Amino acid sequence: MKAVIFDRDGVILDSESINIDSAIKAFKGVGITIQEEEKGWIVGRHPEDYKKLFLEKYDFSYEEFRKIQRKTFNELMGSVPLFDEAISLIKKLHEMKITLALTTSSTLQNTSELLENTNLENIFDVIVTFEDCEKRKPDPESYIITAKKLNLNPEDCVVIEDSAIGVEAAKNAGMKCIVIPNEYTKNQNLSKADLIIDSADKIDINLLNNI
Repeated sequence: MKAVIFDRDGVILDSESINIDSAIKAFKGVGITIQEEEKGWIVGRHPEDYKKLFLEKYDFSYEEFRKIQRKTFNELMGSVPLFDEAISLIKKLHEMKITLALTTSSTLQNTSELLENTNLENIFDVIVTFEDCEKRKPDPESYIITAKKLNLNPEDCVVIEDSAIGVEAAKNAGMKCIVIPNEYTKNQNLSKADLIIDSADKIDINLLNNI
């Protein structure tokens, strides 16, 4: 293992709840009450990636939905809890001089604000955000770009993810992947991961080197 790459949403930031809540509110704003199983279409995805699924089932204005969803998401963002165990792990690995990267489908501005608020702004050697990629996860592009920026082979990298979409992206990029499921991803098919654990505090340097 020569580098550890962290996903952001669902790993560092417990943001899946506001991802779902903002979508539910936006759908209600366009006259739709989504079903419980349809929430699974939202988990881990950007609205552009679940748009087609809902438009095939419901008649609504996506533009109006997106306007409400974006406004609600931004309002809730300031109160999103953090995964303290993940932040502690990042800081410990940094102290050990381990190469670290952050790979997210979120924007650079949003990510920069998060890192500043959590005192992580000077820790990651490489940060790859929405602006760096043409395709979002589960496409492996973001992780392939991360490896190139690190000047490392993908097989030398271990990714920390939380969802099936993220695991698929990491594995298709040729990387090892540890998944930490949360409330919203625990029932997904995570079988492609190299290891499934329940908390970042279970991860140490020996585990990373021997995965």
